[in-house]
Amino acid sequence: MIVNSFTFRSFAVVLLLAAPLAMAEGQNQTNLSVSAATQLLTQLDQLQSQVRTLTGKLEDQQHQIDQMKSQQRDRYVDLDQRVSMLMAKLAQQQAPAAPAATPGSVPTAAPSAMPAATPSNAPSTSKTDNEPTNISDMGAQANGASASDVKLAPIALKPVTPEARQAYNNAYQLIRERQFETAEVSFTEFVKDFPDNQLTGNGHYWLGELKLVLGKPKEAINQFNIVIKKFPGHNKVPDALYKLGIVNDQLGNTDKSKSYLQEVIRRFPDSKAAKLSKSYLTKLN
Repeated sequence: MIVNSFTFRSFAVVLLLAAPLAMAEGQNQTNLSVSAATQLLTQLDQLQSQVRTLTGKLEDQQHQIDQMKSQQRDRYVDLDQRVSMLMAKLAQQQAPAAPAATPGSVPTAAPSAMPAATPSNAPSTSKTDNEPTNISDMGAQANGASASDVKLAPIALKPVTPEARQAYNNAYQLIRERQFETAEVSFTEFVKDFPDNQLTGNGHYWLGELKLVLGKPKEAINQFNIVIKKFPGHNKVPDALYKLGIVNDQLGNTDKSKSYLQEVIRRFPDSKAAKLSKSYLTKLN
């Protein structure tokens, strides 16, 4: 369009320069009629009109480009904020602990990504197994399924094998390197290959975090719900409940969000997740 505009402008200039010369020559030689001069002026007006039209189109296209750039910046800022939140969480967690082991199993140290559960915030496996977790049922319904459909019953955990630990470490390293899409694939393979390992609950929790960063909130809900239902004694249960409250608020499910946050405060009053839940509830109210 810019080339065409330049061509029309060039041609118009030529006509402007040629017209006086032609008219002068016509006056001297009486070869140029008045009608010919009028035709030249008409053509010049047409060219000017075309130039104005092309200029308008250029301005419209520039406006569209500016809008696209603005939208792209907004998307980048949103993604950057999600990434920053995830990296901040990683930085705060110094020493990991494996999920609560079943009687007779030998606990092993987990990678340096996971914080150790303390007696004040670690839930009792036997108590959680026996009480109705209707909060988790709500999480299942958020994905369009009832609690009985998803069948997330607590499972017996096996000790960490060298293969499982290596697979977990490899996936977790991808998060540190901000390769989130690749990390999502790796953790998905990890929980599939080691479904009842002491690190499997950790894997599902980080899958939830990754899906939040990648803009998949409903899939994140499913992963956090798995942590709560299948690994009720896991030290990540308070964080998973808190995340369910956050995600449901983002999806417009305010009542469910409040229920999850209140559940964190009730069950884990001394946990960091409880403090965060209180703060978030203040904003919701």
